[in-house]
Amino acid sequence: MMGDYGEIFEEEMGRSTVFKDQSKLSPDYVPGKLLHRDEEFREFTRYFRPVLESGASQRVLITGSVGVGKTALARRFGRELESAGKKRGVNMTYAHVNCRKQGTAPMVIRKIASNFPISVPRRGFSPQEILDHVIHFLQKKDSYLTVTLDELDHFVEQNGPDLLYSLTRPFEESGGPNRMSIIATSFSPNFLDILDEATRSTFMHNRIDLNTYNAGQILDILNQRVKLAFKPDTVRGDSVDLISKIASRRGDARFALELLWYAGRVASEGEVEKVSPNQVRRAKSKIHPEVRREVLMDLGEHELIYLLALSRRLKISDEAYATGESVSNAYRVVCEEYGENPLENAELRSFVQKMEGLGLIDVEPSGRKEESRDRDLSISDAPLELMEGVIEKILQRRHGSGDRGGR
Repeated sequence: MMGDYGEIFEEEMGRSTVFKDQSKLSPDYVPGKLLHRDEEFREFTRYFRPVLESGASQRVLITGSVGVGKTALARRFGRELESAGKKRGVNMTYAHVNCRKQGTAPMVIRKIASNFPISVPRRGFSPQEILDHVIHFLQKKDSYLTVTLDELDHFVEQNGPDLLYSLTRPFEESGGPNRMSIIATSFSPNFLDILDEATRSTFMHNRIDLNTYNAGQILDILNQRVKLAFKPDTVRGDSVDLISKIASRRGDARFALELLWYAGRVASEGEVEKVSPNQVRRAKSKIHPEVRREVLMDLGEHELIYLLALSRRLKISDEAYATGESVSNAYRVVCEEYGENPLENAELRSFVQKMEGLGLIDVEPSGRKEESRDRDLSISDAPLELMEGVIEKILQRRHGSGDRGGR
């Protein structure tokens, strides 16, 4: 049996893959260049200039929804802050604490202390005593600390605001300068409402709001990571474009990278040479399955036939998008299959508008001058074979029962 497992292991290790370095798609990876965040980085630098020039203490709040780069921006800035301090003869340490993982004040303070060469027993020391050791080290070495409290809003909601006070009070009581600066990340600034006026005021004045990424920005981020994580020429451009369109609905780069990674896995498991749009759709269905049968059940007969035609057209072409004209031609073929008379193009255009509004299909201008009224159509939320199968079953039931569901 041991030999069998060894063979399995070696077989999998020898399997061809589209990946060069999957770690470059991890949420923990911070690239050397953060795309579309230069202005926010510049704003960060302005806030921290007094820290390097005069040893001042600073507090900055980063807000934004999931996947807009709050953690990456803080980590990248922290790395640069340490480097800038070294150039100027300032001993600067950056510490990053995920407050969702380090869910209590003692855990947060121990995590901060782990960044310094100080001996802290696992038991017997209170959080305050541990923090005193950190303060003593900073004073003795004439050093400064910048700590990011990542997802601080979640921590404050669970534990209250005492952590912030416990981090700053010891410096005040020591009589020396406050050598600790704090960066906080939060989904929204609402958690500040339960803080005291002075702390709230400081964070509100030093606040960086990260907007969601648009489709073009997500596309840039994906292309950057494709070069780092995949072997050359193993990810099709239309696949990356499709991922950017899907992820831009919520402006979430983290979701886009997760989708890219999973599509790469699907391709590698199938031992194909390139990541195709349909592998992106399969990845999407695994991460966030969205074949909404109840929505499909409410569609009329010809709407379902048109959606079935689009599914088949995309599957045959293995492209991210199909032209409106090619889908109309496929629709007429499916109408013949189900014994229906095709509707006029004006009615088909109304189908497209309705299904786009329902989130069943994606619509883009064709980009072809000679076809200015044409549209390119896609399905991004589900594997095409799954969508096709669900629609066929609905149509079969309707034809079997005599219920055609209208148009």
